[in-house]
Amino acid sequence: MATPKQRPEWWSLLACPICKVSLLDRGTRLQCNSCSTNFACTGDVVHFLTADNPTQRQLETPDGSSMVRGYRRPSRAVAAVRRIVSSEFTPGREWRAARSEVAAGPRPLLVIGSGVQQIPGAMHLDVGDFPGVNVVADAHQLPIADGALAGVLAEVVFEHLVAPARVVAETLRTLAPGGRFFFTVPFLFPYHGHPGDYRRWSRQGLQAEFADFEDVRTGIHAGPCSAMVNLLSEWVYVASGCRYPRGYTVIKGLATALLFPLKFGDLVVRHFPEAHRLASTLFVTGRKRVPAGATISAAISQSS
Repeated sequence: MATPKQRPEWWSLLACPICKVSLLDRGTRLQCNSCSTNFACTGDVVHFLTADNPTQRQLETPDGSSMVRGYRRPSRAVAAVRRIVSSEFTPGREWRAARSEVAAGPRPLLVIGSGVQQIPGAMHLDVGDFPGVNVVADAHQLPIADGALAGVLAEVVFEHLVAPARVVAETLRTLAPGGRFFFTVPFLFPYHGHPGDYRRWSRQGLQAEFADFEDVRTGIHAGPCSAMVNLLSEWVYVASGCRYPRGYTVIKGLATALLFPLKFGDLVVRHFPEAHRLASTLFVTGRKRVPAGATISAAISQSS
């Protein structure tokens, strides 16, 4: 059994998702200093969600079950094929530089909806204890102390959140002044329950969503040609008359195999001035405002 001294460095940043106050480490559980709620620990994985939580129950739906299978029993062969034969194509230096500024930037870093993604030295949060997840929690109630983080990263996660504005507010609360975030979101993208799918964003929508931050920048993540491959292959499935999930993988897979070369047109098209009007996915990055007279580096170092 791990002891408090053996815990990861980010352990001290955890807080009660209800009260936002510190937690007592009881070995196999964390206990809130205020409301006395207990949260189970399995090794260095903390479970802030119970089995009867609505978010957990979503994992039992057809879309949720498919997501869980993909995370727990990944196929290397399928993953290798999908790297080429898919609608996904994300060339571009701007979004990569913005992501690197957060992913390779100062710690502590929180990855929301990490799935099985692994970023060294980061905290990985998701709704299930998938391989590599450290914190099983609801992003609408982050179990992180105020101003504790230097960075927050979430990639194609926001569409799966019931109330993304609450997660934006939680990001603002948990970032230290000067701390940065990087998110990718869908614009022209078919419905994809993972386990739910609720909304889409334009560049203007992102600017409005993150208006409380400064240095907010948006841009194309996956371009118009990627969007067309995804939408057309999805149309083929819809036109088949099948009801999901029957035949989805085969029908959409075959359509994608025929259409995927079109996505490489984004090497050129994504540079066109109005490409954002048909982009598949967009990125947004920015930072929490720094109080007058303070420096960004000082503000972040004080948080850690």
